[in-house]
Amino acid sequence: MTETRRSPFPFRYGVEINSSTSIMGPSIPAKTREVLVSHLASYNTWALQGIEFVAAQLKSLVLTLGLIDLHLTVEQAVLLSRLEEEYQIQKWGNIEWAHDYELQELRARTAAGTLFIHLCSESTTVKHKLLNE
Repeated sequence: MTETRRSPFPFRYGVEINSSTSIMGPSIPAKTREVLVSHLASYNTWALQGIEFVAAQLKSLVLTLGLIDLHLTVEQAVLLSRLEEEYQIQKWGNIEWAHDYELQELRARTAAGTLFIHLCSESTTVKHKLLNE
């Protein structure tokens, strides 16, 4: 059974990704795949390494792109990636030495990866003025 929900992607990328309730995941339309491949190809190799790192931390390319595009803060992206864990903590309780440490480590790793992506994607030029004597 697959359920369709709108994602934030139509606004930035002009594509749609469906959610799924099965273990197989949603089917991704060919247009969506092409647009995302084209977008990711615009990054250099180092930035792609950072994107892969952040996506592995958050377990979501959608959250990673939302973070890179500044639609989400690190705290929001981490919270969204841990929805199931947060539910279980509310239901069964928090183990401070485990859950709190894991949360802070995930935030730090996600923030570091995001900063790395932005630094690898930035370009600057310096103009030197000629001084007339």
